[in-house]
Amino acid sequence: MDHATLFMMGVYLGPLALVSFVSAWADGRRPVIGVVLALVSTGLIGFVAYDRPEGLYAFSDIPEMTAGMIARLIAAF
Repeated sequence: MDHATLFMMGVYLGPLALVSFVSAWADGRRPVIGVVLALVSTGLIGFVAYDRPEGLYAFSDIPEMTAGMIARLIAAF
């Protein structure tokens, strides 16, 4: 996978981790899935920051990369 795809996966798994944390807290459960999602999200973003020669993407790049990802998905089908 390219760096943009990995970065976008990390960016979109972060809010899911937050939702999972809040859901587990509201139900009185341990946030196991939230921790796993947060670790995967942090790991993906960290890997892109480490491996990409230009460094990490800017927040202003996220909408353009999201549109590009959706376009690639549509083109695949």
